[in-house]
Amino acid sequence: MDAIFWQRLHGGSTHLPIVLLPLSVLFDAVALRLRDEAARRLFHSAGVALAFTGVLGGCAAVIAGLAMTHGNLLGSGEEKTHHLFVWPAFILSFAFVAARLLSWRQISPGWLRAYFAGMGLASALMLGAGYWGGEMLLHAEPEDPAVTSVVSRNEPSVVMRGHDLFLMNCAQCHGDDGRGTEEGPDLTKFNKSETRIASVVKNGIKSEMPRFDQKLTDADVKMLIRFIRSLSGRGT
Repeated sequence: MDAIFWQRLHGGSTHLPIVLLPLSVLFDAVALRLRDEAARRLFHSAGVALAFTGVLGGCAAVIAGLAMTHGNLLGSGEEKTHHLFVWPAFILSFAFVAARLLSWRQISPGWLRAYFAGMGLASALMLGAGYWGGEMLLHAEPEDPAVTSVVSRNEPSVVMRGHDLFLMNCAQCHGDDGRGTEEGPDLTKFNKSETRIASVVKNGIKSEMPRFDQKLTDADVKMLIRFIRSLSGRGT
């Protein structure tokens, strides 16, 4: 399975927990205020079904995310902030939904209130994760078709020029061969979209990496990305 598959699976599956977990909490909140037993059970069942579907979506998103990052649990910058919301939200929701399904016929009012509070917190964290995921997308600038056209004309020379730019700007931290040093990570296993790489190069990462938007043109960044891609043998 290639990187595009994992990116599409991740992008699609993340919507499920972000939408369904808060909705499941809403259904349970309504159920807690109902006096009619049949209606209460109906809303509780709907809440559990929504929560279970949201957790399944969360599992798919986590698996795809780990495949995209080669097991990197946090990352850096906005990606790290996003993951600091994702992991607690996923763990909480998975644990509470699993516990509720296992104790379906033995739910006390006190346990249900604890579940409601835990899932409320998980939902809030998941919404925070969605917010920071959106921030990552907003800060990723779209590619200029004209630049893409120019860069794609002569791929071998583009990679060579990208190599020169890498040696001048990146090798000090990432090593001449891109395999990383104590100052920077291994780029031969770097599995991010071109848009994300361009955003990191241009904007940097606070306290970790300088920004190069004043030093490198869009065409320079594109050629640099071509070289980084060549390190892992993935090309374009």
